[in-house]
Amino acid sequence: MLSTQASNAIIYLTYGFMLISGIAIALYKNKNSKDEFLASNGTRTGIPLALNFIASG
Repeated sequence: MLSTQASNAIIYLTYGFMLISGIAIALYKNKNSKDEFLASNGTRTGIPLALNFIASG
């Protein structure tokens, strides 16, 4: 049986690895520059953006 600290370490290390690898793959596959990818200004219309805010809140 793992201790709470060991369990949390495994969870957060896995989460960090998945987050970093996901961002790296997205930046690698994206044809835009890093700044354009992270900003993504003007690429979404109002309704999907509003639905996203409603769903997250």
